[in-house]
Amino acid sequence: MTETAAHIRHLFLDPKDTYTAAEAADILGVPPLELITLMESGELEGVRTCCGMKVSHKELISFAMDYWPQESIEEALGDDLAKGIPKLLRLADLHVRLPRFEILALERLAERDGNSVATVLARELLDVVSAESDYLASTIPGFNAVLRWPP
Repeated sequence: MTETAAHIRHLFLDPKDTYTAAEAADILGVPPLELITLMESGELEGVRTCCGMKVSHKELISFAMDYWPQESIEEALGDDLAKGIPKLLRLADLHVRLPRFEILALERLAERDGNSVATVLARELLDVVSAESDYLASTIPGFNAVLRWPP
């Protein structure tokens, strides 16, 4: 098991309420100064306490879902996937037919950003899903819970 996979498993399967900045940096595998930069830029929300900066489990999970490819997270969780990520948030296959220019556009955007086409498309679809959340919540059991995940 890689070090990253071990960190993913620790974060998703053995959660703490809060993490020190040093613990959060260690879990993400980034230098502590980079973590501070992420907090200062607002990408990761930390809370100043009398004992230094802390990051909530919810915040660290939310950040991790964008930081690591979800495929990597699910692979690291393996047989424990159901314990770490709700069913409606787990990856599933979808076959679609799109105009070639849209496929090329998705490929170029993914290449530019160092992501997969699936990641680019999923992020764009999240905007649609969020905009239509009232309707979708009325037709998909558990929909609101996954939009607010992690709890």
